[in-house]
Amino acid sequence: MRKLISLQLNELNFNYIQKYVADGHLPEFKKLFSTHGFVPTKSEDIHELANPWIQWPTVHSGLDYEEHGVFRLGDILKTNQELIYEVLERNGLTVAAICPFNAANNTERAAFFVPDPWTRTPFSGPKSLKLLYNAVCQAANEYANRRISPRSMVLLVFGALGNFQGTSVSHYLRQMLNYYGKNKVWYRALICDRLLGDAFITQWKRFQPDFSTLFLNGGAHLQHHYLFSSKNYAGPRTNPEWHVPQGEDPLLDILCVYDTIIGELAHLAGKYDIRLLIMTALSQAPHERVTYYYRLKNQGAFLDRIGIDYVSTYRLMTEDFVITFQDEASARRAHRILESVCSFDCEPIFYKETGDSPIRTQATIPNLFHIENRGSDLYLQLRPVNQVVSPSMKVRSGDVIMEDFDALVDLAQFKNTHHVGEGYLSDNTFDPHNLPSEIPLKNVFNIILNHFGISRLAMKETGGSQLHKEAIT
Repeated sequence: MRKLISLQLNELNFNYIQKYVADGHLPEFKKLFSTHGFVPTKSEDIHELANPWIQWPTVHSGLDYEEHGVFRLGDILKTNQELIYEVLERNGLTVAAICPFNAANNTERAAFFVPDPWTRTPFSGPKSLKLLYNAVCQAANEYANRRISPRSMVLLVFGALGNFQGTSVSHYLRQMLNYYGKNKVWYRALICDRLLGDAFITQWKRFQPDFSTLFLNGGAHLQHHYLFSSKNYAGPRTNPEWHVPQGEDPLLDILCVYDTIIGELAHLAGKYDIRLLIMTALSQAPHERVTYYYRLKNQGAFLDRIGIDYVSTYRLMTEDFVITFQDEASARRAHRILESVCSFDCEPIFYKETGDSPIRTQATIPNLFHIENRGSDLYLQLRPVNQVVSPSMKVRSGDVIMEDFDALVDLAQFKNTHHVGEGYLSDNTFDPHNLPSEIPLKNVFNIILNHFGISRLAMKETGGSQLHKEAIT
């Protein structure tokens, strides 16, 4: 049976890629688009649901948000949803994944399953991949810093040893020179995604699984941070010089990495007769007003400072983190304390975003955090701001006054884009002259099942959640 690889390029905008192709860049994307074309995918229209931690579970499960109910990164672990990996495995197929976004590893014999850095689910695979996984997790946790720490770089080097391709050495040397020698901080995303691409191809050749996925997030990250620096952005916004030097184009830099990976996967597909799906799930649109996101440098130290007793805390992607407690009563007590944390002079420095239209009404509430009580744990976000946090900003919680708040946070993002529900799908079985106008995102699940000849009846007979049975009937 023909094997299938899904390359998941999170939130990339194919319309920007087409402009770069027209300018003479990205030859592999050009070949892909001219030979097979691409189709828009459609997910929920509601702004709050157009998020990758919601829509990639839709891809993995074949269920839309109303059916799978996963709203936050990591919340897939609180469900019993059966994902594509388990479904295929139960039907006798071998599966593998690197960084599937917001996906639980419930496989029993995956060739390899490397979780994304934010979802606390088991790792499966060889030791060399585990080293790389640990390194990528460490680097992801440090992304709000201006540099990857020496320790993380050492971990990345050791993790790469059993996974990189010899042909990539020159790529790494150039990327390291730009990162350290020319202070192009966005090159850490290029290095990490290049390593993940190498690891996937190396391990795929070793195990040759029937179905496998590679998820890369660096492009989404750089679009969010640097789209205004793209020569193909035609809007009025610009990035500050301190954020990215004039004349640099970080988006093109990472698209060149992806172009190389697509070429390597296309070569692999030709050699082994592989079906190759390339998809984005979502895309991004320019964010046309000034918004800064900050994250606490050490959320545990901050919680200790304001007197919150907790069991554990862990970061998610940007400004958000989770605090776990012994019981619901402890979580409620902590919630009350956190609700009182505000700017010292009670000015509404932090505002609540209600959408992504250019016109907003700034909230008059002064508290710093958006808080969701989820029983025995709390989900928190530092609210975005419309100005740089100044050294004079003071924060208080009851009688505790912090005059050094700017030293407690890192700038996580100067927002260039927001999410939109349209994504893209390209398939090396597509005829570019005979394409549908769009594909519902949840249907990608059935496209994969159909490829392997798994019928709806067979799906019912082999089990799965009731929602799965209803969704494919």
